[in-house]
Amino acid sequence: MKNKTTALILSILVGGLGVDRFYLGYTGFGVLKLLTAGCFGILYIIDIIRIATGSLGPADGSPYEETAKTAAVTSSSSYDDLEKLSKLHAEGVLNDEEYEKMKKDLLARM
Repeated sequence: MKNKTTALILSILVGGLGVDRFYLGYTGFGVLKLLTAGCFGILYIIDIIRIATGSLGPADGSPYEETAKTAAVTSSSSYDDLEKLSKLHAEGVLNDEEYEKMKKDLLARM
C-alpha cells in the first residue's frame, strides 16, 4: 500500500521529474513527466491537486493506507454503535419505531 502523504510530498518536491508517478506505479506517465519537465508544468500542478483530493491513487487500484485504516476503524465503530443501539432497544430505552429508524441510519453509513 502506498501512503498518500508520501505521494503528495513527492509530487510537490520532485513531481516535475515524475517521481510521484513512479511511486504510484504509473511508469509511462513518470517517463513522460521526466522528459517534458512535468509536461511543461501543467501535469505537475494537476498531479498535486489530484493526489491531494484523492482522485489519483496507486496504479494497482489499492486504496492509500490511511484510507484503508480509516475504513477499518469506521466499520468497527459502526458495528459497536449498532450493538449499543440494540442494547438500548432491549432495555426499553428506545421503542420499535425509534430503533428501526436509527438502525437504518447506521446501516446506511456502513
